[in-house]
Amino acid sequence: MKKRKKAYTMKPYYQQNGITIYNNDNLEVLKTLPSNSISLIYCDILYNTGKKFDDYEDILGEPKEAMEWYRPRFEEMKRTLKKNGSIFIHCNWRLDSYMRILLDEIFGTDCFRNRIYRKHSDKRGFYSNFDSQVDIILYYVRNSDSFIFHELKNDQLKVIPLYENGYVPERSYTYEIDGVTVDPASLNKHWLITKSQLEKLVSKDEVVVIDSLPYRQTYAIPIGNLWAEDVMLDPYSRSVVAESYDTPKPNAVLERIIQMCSDEGDTVADFFLGGGTTAVVAKEKKRNGIFCDISKKACDVTIQKLENLNK
Repeated sequence: MKKRKKAYTMKPYYQQNGITIYNNDNLEVLKTLPSNSISLIYCDILYNTGKKFDDYEDILGEPKEAMEWYRPRFEEMKRTLKKNGSIFIHCNWRLDSYMRILLDEIFGTDCFRNRIYRKHSDKRGFYSNFDSQVDIILYYVRNSDSFIFHELKNDQLKVIPLYENGYVPERSYTYEIDGVTVDPASLNKHWLITKSQLEKLVSKDEVVVIDSLPYRQTYAIPIGNLWAEDVMLDPYSRSVVAESYDTPKPNAVLERIIQMCSDEGDTVADFFLGGGTTAVVAKEKKRNGIFCDISKKACDVTIQKLENLNK
């Protein structure tokens, strides 16, 4: 008879008011966490730049070696995600193509939601190539049929087409709205949403028919996959060492992700904690959190930021 492996616990570096921080290798931490327990994972991973910083090295070898290092970590992250959970992996041009293939393999191509481009800085004067001004955030869900996604809203009503030119068989159904049968295919057009998505909008009285075609009237804020607003730019200089941590991401990035892809009281996790932005925003947005970094400095910086919230 097979014996079950004995579960073991790992002592947190910090634990208070729903926030737990580990100062350990993230793979070892992940192995201790229960399955189906985390609603949202965001990781600003190692970019494999080949650089050495004062408290860590961003060196993983060739891309194939880097993927071998990442594979068990992402497999564990998938295991810990709830069935309606999401994961956002923040990287850059060095690894994003390899990372997409690896995440497709682990999560499934049907669970890939988007590739988000986050503008990180203005031009820096490169002369031998086009300047790289964006990072990439790869967005996946655990279950393509059921996941948390909240639209952000304001007080401005918008009317948005629910159709597009061209015939697409699976998006060419007919549907009756307020006594009018809508058939985009008859006009060589197709629906932009599935029938189940349409039914949800209809139940909220958000669908109107204008000249035989469907539109959505909504207060939702349209957010694309190019995040280029000023609040999305890096809050640090790339040539001056920051007082607290070298490369923190702006709060606005995590505010958007956490608000749209989790609920109050959910557990948010970041296994490459760095400057602690994820932990700070999670706390501000009334989420619980599990965080990890192998760097003691990263953990200490985060704890100080969390304590400053309570002052």
